[in-house]
Amino acid sequence: MIYLTPFNVPLEEYEGLIGRREYWDNLADEWKSTSIEEKLVRLAGFVQIGGNLKKNINRYAKEKEEYKRQRIQHCILDYILRLMSGNRLHASEDIPLVNRIKRLDKNELVRLLSAELKRDVQKSVSHDKNYNLHENWQLLSDEKWMNDDILDKIERKHWHDNPDEDFNSYLDRAKIWWNGSRSLW
Repeated sequence: MIYLTPFNVPLEEYEGLIGRREYWDNLADEWKSTSIEEKLVRLAGFVQIGGNLKKNINRYAKEKEEYKRQRIQHCILDYILRLMSGNRLHASEDIPLVNRIKRLDKNELVRLLSAELKRDVQKSVSHDKNYNLHENWQLLSDEKWMNDDILDKIERKHWHDNPDEDFNSYLDRAKIWWNGSRSLW
């Protein structure tokens, strides 16, 4: 059995380990080197020890070409959907939950990902066949659907902060921001 655990390194070193294409470019060969579950556990470990995911992603995106920056939002969406629904939903689906997430701006996306990582990835302890104890981090969405209360709070804050925003243009974000023509970064 493979036990999923975050990196056990200082925060500064951790930033470098998750600030690579392996985590933010799902079309790169590096993406395939670890499973999405391993990535999520490692990202959760980073966030749960106080790492700033927004700062780390912005640093990664800083000198990348547009097409590589576009991949960031797709990775984040994949992560969020995996955390909230297990393997039940996919980014290409035209359904309300997916479209709600696609309407978020980059700061809201990262805020949602960070909050879901804190809530939905939990440490547990298990025994192997020889009764040795092992730390193992698990995704709660593998067991059940996670509710959308965090997304609700982010959306409410958005409308509180932007009361004059046109609702139709907000609805169109799911199409405009995710049609492959521009990056949120």
